[in-house]
Amino acid sequence: MNSKTDQSITPQFFIGLMCGTSIDGVDVALVEFSDNQCRLVDSYLHPIEDEVKQKLRSLCSLSNKEIYLTNIEHRIELLGELDTRMGEIFADSVNEFIRLKHLDKRSIAAIGSHGQTIRHQPANKAPFTLQIGDPNLIAFRTGITTVADFRRMDIAAGGQGAPLAPAFHNAVMRSEGENRIILNLGGIANITLLPQDLNEPVIGFDTGTANTLLDVWYMQNHPDSGDDFDRDSAFALRGNLDQNLLVHLCDDPYFKLPPPKSTGREYFSLEWLWQKIKQVDKNLPPADVQRTLLEFTAVTIRDAINRLNLPNYQIYTCGGGSHNAFLIERLELHLERSVPATDSINISGDYLEAITFAWLAYCRINKIPGNLPSVTGARERKILGAVYIP
Repeated sequence: MNSKTDQSITPQFFIGLMCGTSIDGVDVALVEFSDNQCRLVDSYLHPIEDEVKQKLRSLCSLSNKEIYLTNIEHRIELLGELDTRMGEIFADSVNEFIRLKHLDKRSIAAIGSHGQTIRHQPANKAPFTLQIGDPNLIAFRTGITTVADFRRMDIAAGGQGAPLAPAFHNAVMRSEGENRIILNLGGIANITLLPQDLNEPVIGFDTGTANTLLDVWYMQNHPDSGDDFDRDSAFALRGNLDQNLLVHLCDDPYFKLPPPKSTGREYFSLEWLWQKIKQVDKNLPPADVQRTLLEFTAVTIRDAINRLNLPNYQIYTCGGGSHNAFLIERLELHLERSVPATDSINISGDYLEAITFAWLAYCRINKIPGNLPSVTGARERKILGAVYIP
C-alpha cells in the first residue's frame, strides 16, 4: 500500500482500533509505516460481552420524547458506565493482541482508537458527534500513547466529521489506471470515489444503511438466537420482496440530499423502520421485511453510485457485508458488474477501517492533516485527534 505522505520516515508501528455500528467486536490492526508505505502486519478480532452489546444498543436506540425525558438520568449514568467499560475493552483488546502475537509494546508508536459511536448529529443546530471508550483508560492500561476523538475537529471546521476513511483510501488505494469506488458495507454503507485523474477531487459519503437495519430486525424477530445477524441471509431468503415497502423506504429524504452527508443508526433505527412498515402494512410477514431490507441496501447503493455519472469504474467492497453472498449477488445484479473485495487489491476488507485509524493516529503524531474537505465539507484540512500520554 502506497501512502502518499510528504517524506520518507523511519519505520513506525501503529495499532488501529475499530468497533462499528454493528458492534460485532473490536477490530485490532497492527500497521507498519515506512518509506512512504503502510503495511498491515497482523490483525485480531476481540470479543465484546453480550451484556455490553445490549447496553450499547439500548443507549443508541431512540425513544419517544416522553420516555427519553423520564429516563434521562438513567441514560447519563449508562453513558458514563459504558464510556468506562468500552475504554477497558479497547485496552484489553490491545493487551491481548500484544500477548497473542508476542509483540514488544515499546515498538508501537501509538494506538488510534475510533471509539464507539453513540450519536452522530452533524446537521443539528449545534452539530455534534459522540464516540465513547475512554482513551485515558486505553493509554493507562496499555502504557501506549493513544490518539482518539478524530471526528470533532472536522465538525469544528464546519464538516460532517464523517466519513474519514476516504482520506485513507485516497492515500493508499488511488490508482491512475482506473476510477475506483471503495464501498464499505458496515452497519452504515458508505462509498469513496477515487478518480484516476489525480487532479480530480475525492468524493465520499454515507449512502444509507447496510447491516444496521438487517441486524436489528433479525434480532427483534429472533430474540433467542445465538446470532445477532442473519447468518447466510437465511431469514431474508425465506421472505418475499415487498415492492410497496421498498418504495417507502427509498422515499426517505436522506437519499435526496447531496453530499457531503453522513448518517448513523440513530437515524436509520428500528423506530424509523416501524414507521415505514406502518405506512404499508403493519402485518407484513417478518421475513418479507428482512428480504426487502436487503434489497433496500442494494438499491440505495446503486442509486448513489449512478448519481455520480461515471463513464467507467471498478467497485471494491469491504466490511462485514462483503461476506453476505446474497447481498453481493443483489448488488452485482443492480450494478451490472462484479464487486470484488478490497482483498483483490491486497488490502484487507475485514480490517480496512481499523487500518484507517492506525493511519489517522500516524497522521496525528506526524502532524499531517487527516480529513478531506471535498468529502466532509470542512472549510479546511485539519490535523485530527487528541493525544493521550500514558
